Amino acid sequence: MAAKRMDLNARTLLVLSGSSNPLGETLAQELCSRLAVGSVALLLDESQKRLESLEQHLKEHLQPDAVQIVTGLLDERHSNGVQLLDQVLCQSEGFGFERSILVHNEGDSATHMLLEPQTAEAWTDYVQQQLYAPVALNQRWLNSVALQGIEKLAINVTSSLQVRPLVYSTLLCSCKRARDMYFRSMASEEARANVHVLSYAPGLFKTHETQCDVNGNIVDPEELLVMSDQEQQEFPRVQPLQSTLKLINILEETAFVSGHDVDYYDTFFL
Repeated sequence: MAAKRMDLNARTLLVLSGSSNPLGETLAQELCSRLAVGSVALLLDESQKRLESLEQHLKEHLQPDAVQIVTGLLDERHSNGVQLLDQVLCQSEGFGFERSILVHNEGDSATHMLLEPQTAEAWTDYVQQQLYAPVALNQRWLNSVALQGIEKLAINVTSSLQVRPLVYSTLLCSCKRARDMYFRSMASEEARANVHVLSYAPGLFKTHETQCDVNGNIVDPEELLVMSDQEQQEFPRVQPLQSTLKLINILEETAFVSGHDVDYYDTFFL
């Protein structure tokens, strides 16, 4: 597949799932500020309070009436994302979108979480939220009649820390690998339909702290990256804004190959 660059200044339906953690907030701010007039942004999250705060922040900092902000409250299992998308599509009929972007942000799983769920119930909830729900939302977005024929971009924002096999994280690694493979396969299957896919690892955040599981196993973020002292200096902890600007730079300037994984540290410049 050829490398792709994308000018974000187009009339766009943006769907951002996992929008109220620090990374999601900067993604919403920076992406919405680059969209053309007439765009619609659907922000999905499970915290009503944080959604309201983010909506107010965006309305204060974006140009008036440039982008219509719509918030959607996800249920505990994130199973109502499809219905929330359908509602926005019905309300936006006739808007004449030129492109649609769907960002699957893992939320706290990308910015805080290092340990896999410690109970069977927590594990079931994790798989539902991080695998089943994103796939269901993505399939409805792909097959929407209202978005038929326009360019689409799916961005899978996922920490790369557990994509490869790691001690103490068997279940977490397997779920992340399944999610990664879904997006890789989608890139191949949907290439002819003008659908592009990017899996982006946002880097190691300051919120990633050393943690201890129920068996006393200590998980240290630096050890997960297998860094030497020199490498830790070369690949420092990052801020959400840094990581967001890197993603936008990849989309608009550096270019990407649909279906490939890109890590924040792969090309260390903005």
